[in-house]
Amino acid sequence: MSFFIKRLAIIGVGLIGGSLAQSLREQDLVGEIVGMARSANTLETALQMKVIDRATHSLTEAVEGATLVVVATPVCSIVPSVQQFVPFLSKGAVVTDVGSVKGNIVHACDALMPEGIHFVGGHPIAGRERAGVAASFASLFQGSRTILTPSPTTHLPSMELVRLVWESTGSKVETMEPAHHDQVLAATSHLPHLMAYSLVNTLSDLEEDLRSEVFRYAAGGFRDFTRIASSDPTMWRDICLENKNAIIGIIDRYIATANHLKEFIGRSDAEAMFDFFSRSKTTRDRVLAENKNLRGDAQR
Repeated sequence: MSFFIKRLAIIGVGLIGGSLAQSLREQDLVGEIVGMARSANTLETALQMKVIDRATHSLTEAVEGATLVVVATPVCSIVPSVQQFVPFLSKGAVVTDVGSVKGNIVHACDALMPEGIHFVGGHPIAGRERAGVAASFASLFQGSRTILTPSPTTHLPSMELVRLVWESTGSKVETMEPAHHDQVLAATSHLPHLMAYSLVNTLSDLEEDLRSEVFRYAAGGFRDFTRIASSDPTMWRDICLENKNAIIGIIDRYIATANHLKEFIGRSDAEAMFDFFSRSKTTRDRVLAENKNLRGDAQR
């Protein structure tokens, strides 16, 4: 890869930031890695795992002299963090983020950048239900997608650097307009997570005797579908706050579709139900095949 990061600052050392740091270090693409987190235990773990070289609780100390700053905090904290540390950035520094909501973040962070310092919105789509730096690993992004969300004022050489960084991890990098990104992610990521949370809460609200039987006999399908309901509640609260309009829109569409299925069942319309399920199966099979090709599984 045709880049080298002299000093990388990870703001919010967790699964994503920690995995990125490990991938770059394995490939000798980075010099010093500085990690910032509020939790002393997080920083201690990151040091023990050799994810970072230096730890700090201070945003301003973390970014001093950094070539690249990666903000990997919950989405509601990204703009306030950038606002706090931007006066301490060195000339030529590039700032990027990993948030799964982009519209407000890109607009606000672009406006905060002084002359000679540039922001590039980014979103690696490679999360897991387990969070924290202890869950991080260097190959997390292999075969994944990363979306960069440039604005009309994005500095193209800075975007190229961020693209090379994510490509070096094994991720396929694509670009998308920020507002369009938020609509796409509301449908493909945010809605499934909210459905999983809703299903678990629906079953939890059943009468006590029925609830105990439901969870006692929960099989693989329940575990598979609800796995993502073990994701970090703080992260998903913040995503809903930041991407409210797109999420409400896709929930409304889902409710309408579920009501159609309810009507089919209510009138015992076997043909309509079969068509509904067949269309879903065909769509899912196609999506899985496309993702398999992306990962290179078809060649293995």
